Amino acid sequence: MKISRLKRLSWTVTSIALLLGSTVTFSGCSKEDGHVDQIEEGTKLDGTKLVLKVSGIDETQQTASIKGKASINSTNLNSPKLMEFPEFDALIEVDNNVPFKAAQFTAKAGTISTNGTRAAAMDNGITYRLFLFSQDGSQLISSTQFTAGSQGAIDVTQGQTYKWVALSYNNGEDIPTINTSNTLIALPAGKDVLYTSGEVAVPTGGANVNVPINILFKHKFARLAVELNSMGMFANMTGAKVEIAGIKTATIDVGNGTLSNLVSADQEIAFSSFADIDPAYQDAKIAYAYTADPAAVSGGIKVNVSNLALKIDDNSTRQFSSVPANFTFNITPVLGNSHRLLVNLLESPLTVEGVKWARQNIYYQAGHNPYRFHHTYAHSNARNTYFSFKGLVPDRFGINSDPCNEVYPKGVWRQASESDFRKLTGFLGIGGKNPTYGTSNGRGYFEYDASGTAAPYPNNKLHFNFNGGSTSFAVVNGLVQLNLGNFGTRAEIWTASSGIKIGGLLGLGAWYYHGEKGLFGSNSADLTANLLNISAIGIDLIETQMKNVRCVRN
Repeated sequence: MKISRLKRLSWTVTSIALLLGSTVTFSGCSKEDGHVDQIEEGTKLDGTKLVLKVSGIDETQQTASIKGKASINSTNLNSPKLMEFPEFDALIEVDNNVPFKAAQFTAKAGTISTNGTRAAAMDNGITYRLFLFSQDGSQLISSTQFTAGSQGAIDVTQGQTYKWVALSYNNGEDIPTINTSNTLIALPAGKDVLYTSGEVAVPTGGANVNVPINILFKHKFARLAVELNSMGMFANMTGAKVEIAGIKTATIDVGNGTLSNLVSADQEIAFSSFADIDPAYQDAKIAYAYTADPAAVSGGIKVNVSNLALKIDDNSTRQFSSVPANFTFNITPVLGNSHRLLVNLLESPLTVEGVKWARQNIYYQAGHNPYRFHHTYAHSNARNTYFSFKGLVPDRFGINSDPCNEVYPKGVWRQASESDFRKLTGFLGIGGKNPTYGTSNGRGYFEYDASGTAAPYPNNKLHFNFNGGSTSFAVVNGLVQLNLGNFGTRAEIWTASSGIKIGGLLGLGAWYYHGEKGLFGSNSADLTANLLNISAIGIDLIETQMKNVRCVRN
């Protein structure tokens, strides 16, 4: 017999001798409850056998129904919803963008095969049980557990037709057996139940008849992919307590696949169960829960997050409280489908006169999640914190852009306008708020009373550092080179407002916040106009000095 492929050959004296003889025979033991025939692909087995091969898991999405939307094939199945809590906020949404690692897919994965099936490979070592019935399903012939990654075989009779059923929990756990009089199995909670069935006819022939069965599993429950994303808090996650409510498990009739006896399966998802979506970063993590209930849950499926811990930019841990933030997802799960429940975590703002301010200035860091807010109230004269008026990145002049709009998730923040700052400064000294002056390491800052949570943030004061701005600049190879001044003695923060619409005109003024400690101990905070130089009509390239930028909520 010609050797087509060797995967797991035990290099005993016998096997070496077999190789030298250019023929191979394999023996295997097939017992119930765990032992698998170790059979090499392409090998002819002695006797009449069903030869099993797991080809993967069907990831083809079916039609979904999610409050007002009809198709699971749309990217977003409901509009993002902003939810506000004392310590952090979140933008939540439901979609079907469940990430799969490229390595998980079989040769046809990532593409649509001729029958429209998208399959993901099943990991080696996953257990499954193959139930063999008479053709009409009235009699259980055998029940044998196998392991994915190794072909298995079952003795059968020539000329017979059988119904077969495969069941797995998509892990290494044992699968219970059944008997002819009771084909029910109470399924455990929190498991990815996989099920498939088929019919196979065994032909008559010689002494050795091998009939292949290709097992393509399908998800029996709806899979809920819970994604926690802390990119909007500009930090990696190091811990969280996550609970999910509104999900159910069931009892399955192995013979026909029907589910019954739905019972609550609310659970805590261990933080260790969350995997990094991008292995290089820990700011987007995903874990899975499963529900057997295809009906809309009264009050929605709830994901509760507490004890959130973040590694912030000074390498310390920001630990949030044990009081849970409760996120509600209004969804009608579709059995066999995967739904993503996305929780985009956001820093909570500080509110003054209805304006919701970011706690610190924006800065730009090229690469992953480039637009960020400082975590602490430390002063900074780093070049990546100073922007031109309407500038998108720190080292170039403005092009009528808003860097705050680029903060993840995009569109939640905008650059503070003149009217936003007027709530602090008033107009011509009328109606403004009196800031408190303080120093840190000899450098000044202003703070305003605001509403919003304090711990675990530095405090709940709206804080503006005296970081100064550029006094002059030069352009080298298209990049702006800065000379900074007034660091520690003055706050200079752009508004998003100019005196007149910018459109190729010269000499127009742009408003910026100017704060410094005045003479005789007075605190001076007002808005000042800075001249603009729009260098080319139709391009709106705005040459200005460089200053800090502060964001507010849209």
